Amino acid sequence: MSENDGGGFGVPTAIALGVGGIVGGGIYAAIGIVIAAAGILTWFAYSLATVVVLCCAYSYIKLNKATDINGGSVSYIESLTGRSTIAGVVGWTLVVGYVGTMAMYAYAFGMYGQMLIGYEYVWGLPIRQFISVGIVAVFIGLNLLGAGSSVAVERYLVFVQAGIIAAFGLIGLWFGAANYQLRPGFTELGFNPIIAASVGFVSFEGWQLLFYDQEQFDDPDETLAKGVFISIPIAAAIYILVGFVITTLLPEEVIAAQPEPALLYGALAISKWAALAIGVAGLVSTASAINSTMFSEALFAKNLISDDILPDEMGDTDVDAAPARTVIVIGTLTAAFTAFGSLEAVVEFASLAFIVVFGTMCALALTVRDADEVDVNPVPPLVGVVGSAAFFVMLTWYLYSQLPAVFWLVVVIAAVVFTVEALYFKRQQLSEGVRQVEKRV
Repeated sequence: MSENDGGGFGVPTAIALGVGGIVGGGIYAAIGIVIAAAGILTWFAYSLATVVVLCCAYSYIKLNKATDINGGSVSYIESLTGRSTIAGVVGWTLVVGYVGTMAMYAYAFGMYGQMLIGYEYVWGLPIRQFISVGIVAVFIGLNLLGAGSSVAVERYLVFVQAGIIAAFGLIGLWFGAANYQLRPGFTELGFNPIIAASVGFVSFEGWQLLFYDQEQFDDPDETLAKGVFISIPIAAAIYILVGFVITTLLPEEVIAAQPEPALLYGALAISKWAALAIGVAGLVSTASAINSTMFSEALFAKNLISDDILPDEMGDTDVDAAPARTVIVIGTLTAAFTAFGSLEAVVEFASLAFIVVFGTMCALALTVRDADEVDVNPVPPLVGVVGSAAFFVMLTWYLYSQLPAVFWLVVVIAAVVFTVEALYFKRQQLSEGVRQVEKRV
């Protein structure tokens, strides 16, 4: 169904998909981890993250105009610098980051399912892992059957998902005010909000998925710019409101002890019906987020395979839909992450990945600010670079000092990814060298 005479989707759909991509699963999966780090100043942490994310979005929009191609981070680097190695590093980082994001959604789905069922173990086995892996398997199957993400379905789901969570925030605000519980927390300002903003950075990543499938929109440059710049503040307002409400409804000790179900416990502080609504909405939202992210990442990976950034063994690029092997590989990695990793490890690994990629895009926007085809104000990209660098340093320090097990797990994962990537590109270079020698012979 078309919104415009051009046959594509317009600004309302871009806004809906942007809000859904940001809030859809992130608020159910990551908000407790952010609250555990920021405490009463969670609302301020999300405000800081919003400023940096808006600057990163500005950089993406300008780079999109400068390249005039249907793509994202990897395409911008290849087109504007010609450095395939850097593009490859960013591409691999994004692929693993999206796997971490889907694992985060699957973890949250399993946790909400477990809490709604009321059982933690069945026959002595943890039920959360079975639910998480099961939902990933379901969407692997659906994508293999060609029933991937539907723009129309996602667009209407957003109104339900965002409506429920926004209603909870407003009801919680009223409930807290009626019981004199609201606290802004200005007396507790310090480094914690900056740390928390970096911890929860992955919560804001969903808007960039719009850039990977631009042909679905009429006048993509204008539509994406409006959609992104409107959807990010809407999503941020929901995060800020809900974070403020939860930290005023629940004691910090409760959230610190069990950060994962913080949103559900906050709803339970109002009524069991509010908790039930949040629980069901959490299942729908995280499931939808897994499906749409898996579909988008499979298409993204397909483009990387075509550009020789990912190995050909990952999938067949000649097919019209997402390659079956690509779906199976990313789905299997997602299942492994969500089954064996903690939610903190998954969230913070994914946050680091997107901090690096978004900061790189801001730096790239600075380098093309004087190009004739695009007018780039240097202030937003500069804020994006500085903010991303600060978030990276703060998050790394936080993990090393407070969560050493998670820190070393992230280090090991990063080392494995970059080792495999280096070996792959070395193989590509050797293969190219052999082909040149064969031509001369």
